[in-house]
Amino acid sequence: MKTRTYNNLLFFILFIIAISAGLFFVGNMKLNEYSRLEKEREESIKISLENLPILAKAVSVYNINKYKKIYGKNDEMIFPIASLAKILTVTQSLNTHKVDEIISVSPEAIDQAGDFGIFANEKWNIDDIARFTLIASANDGAYALAEGDEDFVNKLNMKAKKIGAENTLFINSTGLDLSLEEAGLPAQAGAFGTAFDINIMAMYALKARPEVFSVTTLPEINLTSVSGFEHNFENTNILIGKIPNLLFSKTGYTEIAGGNLVIIFKNERGEEIAVTLLGSTFEGRFQDMEKIVNVLYDV
Repeated sequence: MKTRTYNNLLFFILFIIAISAGLFFVGNMKLNEYSRLEKEREESIKISLENLPILAKAVSVYNINKYKKIYGKNDEMIFPIASLAKILTVTQSLNTHKVDEIISVSPEAIDQAGDFGIFANEKWNIDDIARFTLIASANDGAYALAEGDEDFVNKLNMKAKKIGAENTLFINSTGLDLSLEEAGLPAQAGAFGTAFDINIMAMYALKARPEVFSVTTLPEINLTSVSGFEHNFENTNILIGKIPNLLFSKTGYTEIAGGNLVIIFKNERGEEIAVTLLGSTFEGRFQDMEKIVNVLYDV
């Protein structure tokens, strides 16, 4: 009787082991099949993006959910980044200033390139300066956020290295080209980086300050300064409304840099994708990005 019971128990144990092995084998086959299909999908994306007729000199595509770069074209080459510099300028200033701090926009800030409707000595809540700086790519706003801190640019460079944007260099806080005519030298870009670095900066910024950077997905905003003046700011990204599930966007353009653009959006699978393109043209950056998103969205 004991022998029969022992044999039955042994048979049961072997049966369970066999079932477990079978399930493991089936599960492993499914996993291998999934991996194979994912590799084929990624390869298809790479081929499609490689064959796109775009003007951008550099492109970087990163799948945030998978922590994986899925495409790069000259994405580790250093280019002028123009107003994409404002991404880190805003995050750094929000990290160093007090919450709800009031900032007065100085005449020196107003003298920066571009007229964004801000008045000299107008007082603003720091979060609202950050918002209009991002959506309108306002140079007076970026200057105001950095003003008063002589070490601000150095802090930007240290922050870039800390978050992994190793090849980024800030010369000023706005990304504007520097005029060196008085010294008899050609103009110089105000900030440099790689397309891969810009994706890192965008992902960091959206995670750190989603309540501020979410404004970059709106076509326009109305803000009232602490001084009581109402302002309307339009988004510099003309693709707003054309990119599905947009989470983040920032434009950049100078004569030296050409047209730059970075976005984060969700594709049809619910994956968050970061895309940066550098070195296109003023209009070409939008056309380039629309083509790229069309490839990435439903594959």
